[in-house]
Parts: sequence; C-alpha cells; structure tokens
Amino acid sequence: MTAIPYDEAFYAEQVDGSLRSARAYLQRLFALWRPDSAIDVGCGRGAWLAVCGECGVGRLTGLDGDWISPEMMLDPNIVFRRTDLRQEIAAGERHDLAISLEVAEHLPPDSSDGFVRTLVAHADAILFGAAYLGQPGRDHINTRPHSFWADKFLAQGYALFDFFRPHFWSDNEVDPWYRQNTFLYVRPGHPLHAVLTGAGQAPLQDARFVDCIHPWLYFEMIQQFQARQQRMLPSERSAPAAPHRAGRNDPCPCGSGKKYKHCHGA
Repeated sequence: MTAIPYDEAFYAEQVDGSLRSARAYLQRLFALWRPDSAIDVGCGRGAWLAVCGECGVGRLTGLDGDWISPEMMLDPNIVFRRTDLRQEIAAGERHDLAISLEVAEHLPPDSSDGFVRTLVAHADAILFGAAYLGQPGRDHINTRPHSFWADKFLAQGYALFDFFRPHFWSDNEVDPWYRQNTFLYVRPGHPLHAVLTGAGQAPLQDARFVDCIHPWLYFEMIQQFQARQQRMLPSERSAPAAPHRAGRNDPCPCGSGKKYKHCHGA
C-alpha cells in the first residue's frame, strides 16, 4: 500500500501525544479488564501497542502499510506485518483486543465496510476511533459522523460503549482527537461486556448520541468556515473586521490546554 505514504517526521510529531493518550486510556480500561493479546490495525510506529506491552499484554501484533518497517516499532516485541488497509483482511488468528484509532479517515470511502469487517474478524472487543466529519488533517478523505461507524459495528452484533469520553472530555493531557473520537465496541458474551455492564457502563441504544462535538473540533470548524467566507468576499468590498485571535503564547481558545502557537496557531 503506497498510495498514502507517511514519513518518519509524520509519526515523530505524533508519538509523544499518542503514548501519553494511550497510557491514560489503556490504564482506565485495563483496570477493569486486561487482554492477553492485542492487534492494532493501522498501528503506525506502534505507540498504543507499546503501552499494551507496558501494561503486561503478552502478544502484540501491528498492521500497516509498506512505509512502516519492523525496525520502526517502539516495542521490539511487536510483530509487525505489512498490509494494504484498503483491502479487507482475513484474520489468521484472533486477538482479545483490536485497536484502530485515527486510521479509517485516511482510507477510501468505498473501503469502509471492508475495514469494519476486518476489525470484527480479528477481535470481539474493539477500541475504535476515526476522525469526525470535517475534522482537519493530512489525507482526511473519509471523515464521518461517529454514528456512521457505530451503525456498521451494531449491524455486526457489537454493543457501543462511550467509555472514555465522559471521563477524559476535559483532560488536556489526552490529545483532543482521541477525546472526540474513541469508543469501545464489544460483542455481547465477551468478558469485557459483562465487566463494563457490571461497572455501571450501559451500552448506548441510540448511536446518534455519539455525534456530539468536542469544543476543540467545533472551534477548528468555525475557523475554517470563517476563512472560507473571507475568501468568497468580492475583492472590491472591504473585508469585515477580523475576529479577535489569541496571542501566540496565550491559551488556545479551543480548550486543548496548549498555547495557541502550538495548537490552532501552528
């Protein structure tokens, strides 16, 4: 798979935030239930699998394109396999947990159903997140409302748990795209389903509820809309006064907790 290459600089920019976010999310999940094996479909350098390894998960498998090599894995215990994520992938072996975060939006829209079938073929418990409709980012060619993906998992017999967002919604240590986009899909009968419901986590019956938007993404979309309006103004008309923007060292108004110059001012 070479149509959407990502270089080491792309992953280097993300790895610290991915590790920090993974530690927060997986420690919360593994406090209730810890898998013995995990597979990350679209693993990048394997940050989420590396944290699984830190937490004692024994068998770690990563799948991604041919721009990734085994030597790039953050944990040498990760078994990496090059694959074309645009194609449906049969499961050679099952895992206790499948992970796919911020991947599906990079794949062609017509691969969406096959990608969901790939995930459910590999595990009965799935940690999944994909960029929300209109979310900016490199090669975001398939952004969707969360309910789009939820409907596909529900049709496969999985239950939807909004396990992370209520807890981490305002936690600036977690990257905002994970706070916006990450859900658990679990097949009834799997041990994690019983653990979650026993802990008071009810599966959502209405997938439309998950389409609520985090302020980080809302402000980004508003800025894009305002910039588009400015470009559409006739040149002979004077442009309206620009909205107040934060100073470079001020906190970003999106609520990420970062300085403006490191967030929406970058």
